[in-house]
Amino acid sequence: MLQFFVCRPGKIPVQYSALILYSLLIGGCASSAIVYEQSIGDFGRFEFRSSGVRSEGFVIGVTHGNDEPGAIEYGQSISAASGAGLIIAHGFGTNGIPVTQPLIHQQTPITRTVSNSARPASVYAEFKKFLRAAVNSPLEFYVGVRVTDTVQPAARIEVASAGFSFEQLAALKRDYATIRDHNIKDSALRLELALDPLDDISWDAFGVKNHGVLMLAEKGLVLRLPKILAQGQAESIYREIMAQWVLRASVVAQQTKGQAYGETKNSACGRIDVIPSRKNTRGTVIGAPHGSFDWCTRELVEELSYRTGLAGMVTRGFTPTECDGWRINVNRPTERRYPNDTLERSTERAKEVYQQFTESVLAASGGPLEWYIDIHQNTGEPAIEVATLGISRDHAARIKRTYTEIRDRVLLDLPHRTRGSSGNRRLGRKGSGHFTTGEKQFSFRVAGATRFLSGGRAARVHECPR
Repeated sequence: MLQFFVCRPGKIPVQYSALILYSLLIGGCASSAIVYEQSIGDFGRFEFRSSGVRSEGFVIGVTHGNDEPGAIEYGQSISAASGAGLIIAHGFGTNGIPVTQPLIHQQTPITRTVSNSARPASVYAEFKKFLRAAVNSPLEFYVGVRVTDTVQPAARIEVASAGFSFEQLAALKRDYATIRDHNIKDSALRLELALDPLDDISWDAFGVKNHGVLMLAEKGLVLRLPKILAQGQAESIYREIMAQWVLRASVVAQQTKGQAYGETKNSACGRIDVIPSRKNTRGTVIGAPHGSFDWCTRELVEELSYRTGLAGMVTRGFTPTECDGWRINVNRPTERRYPNDTLERSTERAKEVYQQFTESVLAASGGPLEWYIDIHQNTGEPAIEVATLGISRDHAARIKRTYTEIRDRVLLDLPHRTRGSSGNRRLGRKGSGHFTTGEKQFSFRVAGATRFLSGGRAARVHECPR
């Protein structure tokens, strides 16, 4: 099948024209390209074309195809401007089949009630194959495009992100406003952009970030455009705006490799990322070893690392979703089957992941590890529990008093308990887990979701400079 895409640079702000020209020169205009097509039974089909020669690793995904009018045109405009590969999925959304993430298996067994046993629960495995074919290299930057009729608090563009630092995202948000204002003189047509995690967004991106395509890609964005931007003059204007902005984001992604995540270790079951210290502080690391399984702990560690300047280590994956019903514990060389098996088994893959975890923590430390701080989720009790190692009772009492003072002054009035090593069963594994690594350690288990709720709205831990 042969399909032709037409490059239409349009009006470009002077400060971004060099970026557009650079992209067209290195990535190719994609004026003609072979589009490969593959059907998945009668449930849907994929079509894709590869990235330009020098845009390898960059791909645009339109995962609801013709079910969302205007989405394909936005994807084609961005692909044409950047030379990125393009993959389009048709029909799966109508059939209720996820494309960008697998069927998530966490605490309860997977059950299927569909009458046709041939119907796939997800086509994420096939989507990954086509993504890799489209980029001809590791997936460095993914941009998903959707045009939805989801009710918003106000008409705006919403973007979920992964792999960018808070500083990079704040800069990209400013870039969007600059590009938009250059292209639109009528303020009534200027839509705001909500960029997660800088801003709250109205849709749940947990699955795609922690188990799906934004876990697979080194960096990524998923755009959700309101349907008003798929109509008339607004569509033609915003196709240019979004193409220019995504191109800017792709340049940031390429130029800042290793700045948000200093080191990444990928495996078949998940990934481990190191966040360098923003203040070059050595010897202290904040970690989220169960970043996908303990909900929101990865996000919390990323925000704490930003606020404190301390190094961080976060994981995604390693859950029953990626490990065929098992959870790899990461911070110890064992795994167990969920939901009912309480026996942990030492396995070769668990040992390999634990070795990667240890190496990542030490790399984040930048030298001898003096303090290691673990963040987990505690769903069993309405309290924050802290297990310690290398901390005296007097020191723990002072730390607890400090917490109480800060809580009463700034935070919500949440209950808190500090336990010694005999009160937390996880400390009984000192000889085989991460407690052999640091001289002093805290293991926090936060009650419920780690975002503190205030009036029904999640309160942001960070406050990025605008």
